[in-house]
Amino acid sequence: MRAALIVLALCGVARAEPRPAPPARGTYIAELIEALRGIDRTALANTRKYIQTVERNKCQAPEMTLRVGCLLEAAGQNCKQLPDDARERCRRASDVIATNLLAERVFVPNDVRFQIMSKQRDARAAIARELDRRYAALVTELALSEFFPGPRADTAALATGIDRFCSDVAGTRALSWQYCVSAVVWFVASDGATEETR
Repeated sequence: MRAALIVLALCGVARAEPRPAPPARGTYIAELIEALRGIDRTALANTRKYIQTVERNKCQAPEMTLRVGCLLEAAGQNCKQLPDDARERCRRASDVIATNLLAERVFVPNDVRFQIMSKQRDARAAIARELDRRYAALVTELALSEFFPGPRADTAALATGIDRFCSDVAGTRALSWQYCVSAVVWFVASDGATEETR
């Protein structure tokens, strides 16, 4: 249940629930970063592939809340057989992965996808590269902003900077705080390793 509320909050579909206060958001972002950094790379890749496959084949509802619910159920099933600490890392990693899947069309809109698909033999890999490029641009923007705590900052300071940066971004363009946070956290904590997408 807790994971469901987290993903709903990250995706911005839980409109009845206000976003957590800034200190709670910073703490949660730090936990996401630590979870992604602490999870085995093979397990992270497998979790990502599983959630992508389920989203592509099973969770194609036109209503966002139904898609989110479907992804939550799949992520919960995927993580539930793990021991407690690994299960929690898996859930947090799944939150980021699911949010990024839901945000892909914001970062790589349909017109750009169509251009890529018309010019590339391997469209999925090309879309993944474009998504990486856009995540990298967002992280570069963070690094050049007043919100970046510096290259030697601890995870808590980085998380606070991400929260403030994404709050600022959400206030100035068509990118939600949730999608911004998830993209930056993924890029920073997984060393920019985005695998093949849709």
